[in-house]
Amino acid sequence: MFLQEVATDLYNKFGKDLSRLALVFPNKRPSVYFRRHLGNLIDGPIWSPDLMTIHEFIQLSTRQLTADRLLQSFLLYEAYTTVMLESGDTNISTYEKFFSLGEILLNDYTELESNVINHKDLYTTMADLAAIDQGFDYLTEEQKEYLQRFWKNFSMEKLSRQKEKFLQLWQQLPAIFEKFSNLLKERNLTTTGNIYRNLVKDSYDNKEFPGNYEKLVFIGFNALNRAELQLFKKWKDEGLALFYFDADVHYTEDPLQEAGLFLRRNLQLFGNELPTANGINNSARPIHIIAAEGNAAQVRVLPQLLEAIPDIKENPERVAVFLGDEKQLLPVLHALPASVPFINITMGYGLAQSPVFSLVHTIVRVQESLAQNNGKRVYYQPLLQLLQHPYLYEVTDAINLAAEINSRSLVSIPREKWMHIEEKRLKHILQAVENPIDIIALIKLVLEIQARETTTTVMAALEAQLLTATYLQLNRLHDLLLQFTHPLSLSFIGETLMNILRAQSVPLEGEPLKGLQVMGLLESRGLDFDHIIMLNVNEGSLPKKAVAPTFIPDSIRRAYGLSVMEKQDAIFAYVFYRLLQRSKSVRCLYNNTIDDKGTGEQSRFLTQLEYETKIPIIRSVVQLDIAPRAKDPITIQKDAAILQSLRKYTATALSPSAINTYLECRLRFYFQNLVGIREPEDFQDEIDARMLGNILHRAIEFLYIRLQESKAGDKWVQTPDIDTMLQWVPWAIGRGFGECLAGDADFEVEYSGSYKVIHEVVRIYVQEVLANDKLYTPFQIWNLEQRFDTTIPMLINGETWKIKLGGIIDRVDIKNGIYRIIDYKTGKDSKDFKGVSSFFDREGRDRNKAALQTFLYTYVLKQQFDSDIPVVAGLYDVRNMRKDAGKFDWRFRDTSADNEPLDHLAVSTMVADTMDGLVPVIEEIFSAEIPFDQTNKIEKCQYCSYATLCGR
Repeated sequence: MFLQEVATDLYNKFGKDLSRLALVFPNKRPSVYFRRHLGNLIDGPIWSPDLMTIHEFIQLSTRQLTADRLLQSFLLYEAYTTVMLESGDTNISTYEKFFSLGEILLNDYTELESNVINHKDLYTTMADLAAIDQGFDYLTEEQKEYLQRFWKNFSMEKLSRQKEKFLQLWQQLPAIFEKFSNLLKERNLTTTGNIYRNLVKDSYDNKEFPGNYEKLVFIGFNALNRAELQLFKKWKDEGLALFYFDADVHYTEDPLQEAGLFLRRNLQLFGNELPTANGINNSARPIHIIAAEGNAAQVRVLPQLLEAIPDIKENPERVAVFLGDEKQLLPVLHALPASVPFINITMGYGLAQSPVFSLVHTIVRVQESLAQNNGKRVYYQPLLQLLQHPYLYEVTDAINLAAEINSRSLVSIPREKWMHIEEKRLKHILQAVENPIDIIALIKLVLEIQARETTTTVMAALEAQLLTATYLQLNRLHDLLLQFTHPLSLSFIGETLMNILRAQSVPLEGEPLKGLQVMGLLESRGLDFDHIIMLNVNEGSLPKKAVAPTFIPDSIRRAYGLSVMEKQDAIFAYVFYRLLQRSKSVRCLYNNTIDDKGTGEQSRFLTQLEYETKIPIIRSVVQLDIAPRAKDPITIQKDAAILQSLRKYTATALSPSAINTYLECRLRFYFQNLVGIREPEDFQDEIDARMLGNILHRAIEFLYIRLQESKAGDKWVQTPDIDTMLQWVPWAIGRGFGECLAGDADFEVEYSGSYKVIHEVVRIYVQEVLANDKLYTPFQIWNLEQRFDTTIPMLINGETWKIKLGGIIDRVDIKNGIYRIIDYKTGKDSKDFKGVSSFFDREGRDRNKAALQTFLYTYVLKQQFDSDIPVVAGLYDVRNMRKDAGKFDWRFRDTSADNEPLDHLAVSTMVADTMDGLVPVIEEIFSAEIPFDQTNKIEKCQYCSYATLCGR
């Protein structure tokens, strides 16, 4: 192993004088392994050498503290604002809009400083570059998006104006960066890039650096920036530096092998204390290349690969799983077998992918909604996101409130709905903050409570690191925001916070010497493992296609020797090949599925191994066995328990809609009306037909109730009354919206987007209803939205049952002594039917469900009176009202007879016939011999809520 070889060589050369050395590594993790290897060599107590990363080492050259990234971002914005105002530009973006651009500029600044490049020279070159005159072809879509957000009214069509703006910023960047550096100095702060520049320019303030070290030992480096090259060369020439490079002749002796791009130069400049190995070409162990059909298949096969490693239980720390994509971390952790005793995670993980980030984002949105409503209401979207968050979805209060919001499609939820909640996190989050800055303290409090909820699992350890990283960022942001002298809005603080957390990559670290190692590829520098499993070894993932965001075009980067795509590829190539040098087994998995996210190609590094080496390659394919088959037909026999449950209809009314459901599909009736299975209540983001109908019903009801109240309870409706109600239509629709969307008729809905369209549709429908009512005046409103029921004696399985039949009738009015039942319909319902027998024809395509429902309601209404009353029935199918333009007829027509509108006499006959046809249906529902089975008409299943259960 490389670090073991280095430790052995250093101990042999310096023995107990190792304490006089400074051992410098490119990152922190190798020093932990090195210390263990060194300890295994020593048989007595000695002073340990100083082990540090390159950044920790160069920090010794200054007494200034390094400013953290967040403070740098704020100071850069201050510098930008100052310089742009001095240049006469008053169109300055706010910080939250500047943030994304600022992050890229900070990356460029750090790279320029670390490579000791003169800002003024580079940006002058850029300003004169002909490529800029030709547009912005070198910018990615993401970079253009940043510019769009940064510069107001940006338009890619307005190139001439934008080029001017673009060049204006570039011409000011030297001044902005100079101002930024001065702001840091005023606070006695610095940056890593500044430290590099000062070391090269010999202007660092700690003149004792690099101290009294006998030797500076640089271990495991590969790509070096220009400052490191110059410093290493200087210390080498002074006889102060020793270099240990982990190299293999496979890529150092081949000038075209990209893995050796940097090492070939390093070995020539600095030499190597170790001989260059020849592990890759001499290796007889095969490399297994596994093509998996999808990322899920890669994760699925991982437990089998781990269990096949012979000594994983005894030495799990010698096994490493490398992730080519950090998004695979959570699936991998869930897939690892229980036989793995301990797991250590070492990689950078984007905070934006974590539940912690989504929780913070949701809290911000909830608080913004509360602020807009004076703490009395909250909009449904952020509240549902909160209640259904992974940390909270199992809380009873969250379950109940989410169910109510979904089932009623409440848009604006009043405080009364959540004020009783006792769960600490929800209680705090749903309390509006007094001052915008207090939202940070609120989020910290919630995170503290959440931290106490965690367990001792691997996932909990990961979550704890994410919670801690978020908490630290919140502390830093709070301290920086307190420096603002002007008031800060909640939206400013919220967006700034989310920008900061979105850009945060959390360095996950655990116990490197214990357990199975799950790592990112770049975290493997300097480390060796016996058994290696790499996931997502696809072209585009290894090496990665994207370079770090920058606003310095490729031609300029090449001119000044800055990082470009080929150099990034070379870094990944070295990391990949270096892992092969000493490993005993290697398995590389790649996704061979071709889709919009990838080409399904293995990494070119794998292809190169096949053509450039004699390493045996063993190929295999893994696929998820998905063999779809039709579900067996579902038939529910009516056992004693089901027959007993049917007895509920002796106390609760069997509704006409339930009878229609049974005629459509017996099994659907069973699921819906007996078992009570409801489809998952999802919020209707757009108002659906059901909700539109409800709003219409409520609006008309509100109009007629108000009319009766204005006439001291008089239920008669005269022609002038219709004109009066027409003036109340907006008021009635508003109350309908409020009650249907917020559960409160007094709630004022903001009509925008689809709500504005629906409001206009309902207005037209209500006006059409009133126009037809006007033609029918005078009449008397007898009942609105009233529930009625009656009993029907039935002989069921040799026993007399009194079955209840009933439901809610939309409207009953009276004219000339004739009762009229009106059912409002907003769909495509028809008033035509082909005889009563068609109501009960399950196979018929034109079965008129609305007519059956209305005739059953007519029967129920008649039973409310001791004597027979004349009743006529019909539909207000509002879609046809306007289309028929004055010729609208609400009455039903039997097209199998004379096709004439049915008067009360004909309706009476139809109702009697309907009840005759209903008796066998009810007998069938309650018969023990006839099971609940699926309909034979598959087309009826298309929009059925239970299609998934049935496998249709």
